[in-house]
Amino acid sequence: MPPDDSAPLAAPIAQARRFSRYLSRMLDCNAWLAPQLDTSIAAPLGSDAMAAFIAARQGTDDPALALRPALRKLRTWVLCHLIVRDLACGAPLAEVTETMTTLAELTVRHAHDVLHAALVERYGQPLSPTGWEQELLVIGMGKLGGRELNVSSDIDLIFIYPEDGDTGGRKVISNFEFFERLGKQLIQALAEITEHGQVFRVDMRLRPNGDSGPLVASFDMLENYFITQGREWERYAWIKARVLAGERWHDLEQIARPFVFRKYLDFGAINAMRELH
Repeated sequence: MPPDDSAPLAAPIAQARRFSRYLSRMLDCNAWLAPQLDTSIAAPLGSDAMAAFIAARQGTDDPALALRPALRKLRTWVLCHLIVRDLACGAPLAEVTETMTTLAELTVRHAHDVLHAALVERYGQPLSPTGWEQELLVIGMGKLGGRELNVSSDIDLIFIYPEDGDTGGRKVISNFEFFERLGKQLIQALAEITEHGQVFRVDMRLRPNGDSGPLVASFDMLENYFITQGREWERYAWIKARVLAGERWHDLEQIARPFVFRKYLDFGAINAMRELH
């Protein structure tokens, strides 16, 4: 539905749409967008404003059903907000990268929470052999980990969970299967192209063994990979690793830090690092 012609666009929005076909198309296709932009373009967008936007559009009956449209509409608003501010010389590069990074963090966490709750309802909480609840740690790598995303960036993710075990529901599956399903659903929620577009392209190739490895790995699997197969370029990549979802980041850090910052360097490691440059 096109916007109401009787309500003229604010001057910064009208000026920006002359130079952005994307902004013009989004304004023509989404009647809600112009009023939304009019209330936001005076200042940078933060996580609170983005969370409120999603909350206003997240259905209560079936949050998983409303998840994809809500996240994609949020991206549309954020991108158009940045376009207007950038073309008005009001958004420096630091604001653009921080806003896009915040968008990625919030959409990843929200999608994780909604999808995790749906899986727990079906299979029960994943548990360790001693009964401790397990969680999926979603790790942002690359530009996402370094808070350097731009408007065309994909996001590099790695999925890690603490311990193997089984779920505690009536329909029991292994923790590996639970978190693998959660990971696949999370990727689809962000990367699937729908009538509303997509949120982010998701790249999982930085995980242990890349495309040939499992989608998710336990702490033990990750540590064993670092010790036996970790390569020099992966040491550099893990410098930017940052946990976006999950609370056991300190345990993960104890595994990753000795791999990234080796206590001793041999000539082979020095030569490998030299070849990276």
